[in-house]
Amino acid sequence: MARPEEPPENPAEPAAGGDASADGTAQAGGTAQADGVAQADGTARADGIEPADGIARPARSARADAAERAGAGDLMNGAEQVIGSLTPQAIEGARVAKRGVQRALPLFRVAIAVRTAVAAMVAWLIGSQTGGEFDNYAYAAPLGAFVAVGTTVFTIGRTALQQAIGMAGGAVLGMLMVWLDWNGILEIGLIGLVAVLLQGVPRFSQGATVVPVVAVLVILFGGANPDRYAIGYVGQFALGMAVGVIVNALVLPALYDKETRVSIRRAVDDLAHRVDVLADTMHGQWPPERQDWAGWGPELRAVVEQLDHQVLEAREARRFNVRMLWNRHDLTVDERALTALRAVVHRMEDVLDAVASTAWEHPMGIDIEQDERELAADAVAALAAHVHAWHDRGDIAAASAASNETIDRLYSRVISVEQPKSGLASVVFALRAIRERIDWAASQDPEA
Repeated sequence: MARPEEPPENPAEPAAGGDASADGTAQAGGTAQADGVAQADGTARADGIEPADGIARPARSARADAAERAGAGDLMNGAEQVIGSLTPQAIEGARVAKRGVQRALPLFRVAIAVRTAVAAMVAWLIGSQTGGEFDNYAYAAPLGAFVAVGTTVFTIGRTALQQAIGMAGGAVLGMLMVWLDWNGILEIGLIGLVAVLLQGVPRFSQGATVVPVVAVLVILFGGANPDRYAIGYVGQFALGMAVGVIVNALVLPALYDKETRVSIRRAVDDLAHRVDVLADTMHGQWPPERQDWAGWGPELRAVVEQLDHQVLEAREARRFNVRMLWNRHDLTVDERALTALRAVVHRMEDVLDAVASTAWEHPMGIDIEQDERELAADAVAALAAHVHAWHDRGDIAAASAASNETIDRLYSRVISVEQPKSGLASVVFALRAIRERIDWAASQDPEA
């Protein structure tokens, strides 16, 4: 006996087998959609739009969406942590690589290379258009441009002139050997003798090195017309050197004024930090564990010697330099600053030797009391502040007064005993000399 169908709990809800959509459109499986569009399998979609491939997909639950978002968040957090851990290393690696490239290929070297390449191309174009038999030796023109390379216009011109004189001398010597027609061994011996003797003449300098080369080339390739070969080769080579000098003089010739000033200021800043370290060391445990400061004297001298070379090069770079027409850099300011730095470094070596002697009795034995060392450390700390003020163009007068006060206290302690110690007295003298030299250097700086 069949059971009667029970009415649905919700009268408004259609029966299972004959569900209708909201707009009255029936679905194939009997399940209604929100917008009344039937799906192929009768499963309703939330948006009522049938998938493009006709395959029905089950609706995603809120829990699945939350789990997917949580997983994506964890993945992003992990990636950020990995990137964060690698980024400092990558940045440091990039900095190291950049410094390596800058050391290997500094900008001034790149500029020299560009000027040399331009000069060689121009020399080749001019040399190949000379006409007649002269253009048979056009290959020598770019060789001359390659020789006309240097850091300053003056040095390039001087080197080119010396090379031209040496090549002319070598050509004459080679033609003389051809005319004499001696045995080959004797000719080579005479060429070597003359070349070595010419190297002892200061005016020849680098020009003497090309004398034997050109002489041998004339003998080997001159043939029946050694004079024609000598004139053609030497002439084209000299043409290339002339082009090189002109290109280097006109195409952004180098000036090292700003670089030199920056180097001097960097050296002053380095000295200030070293004096800071010395003062901190003297205030600490004695004898100190750190010993490298005792050998700073030669390092400081080497820095000053390098700066001397830079200033000389900067001075030569200004000669015959077209950029000097609008450059207003006063190099004498840098020369005075370097003079002061040289004097400070000289006296600083005395301080380092004396302080090292109080710690390890080397290079000389000096006894020092606790209060004397503290006073000396205060004087060195005041000196460091004075050097910092010099570098930063700060209040030189206040720093100098503070330094003078600490030096006077140390001096009063030194002379308070019946037999003053010469080691500490030398420190007092050196500190006073350094202070006066810094004051003089600051007074000569127009930007201070």
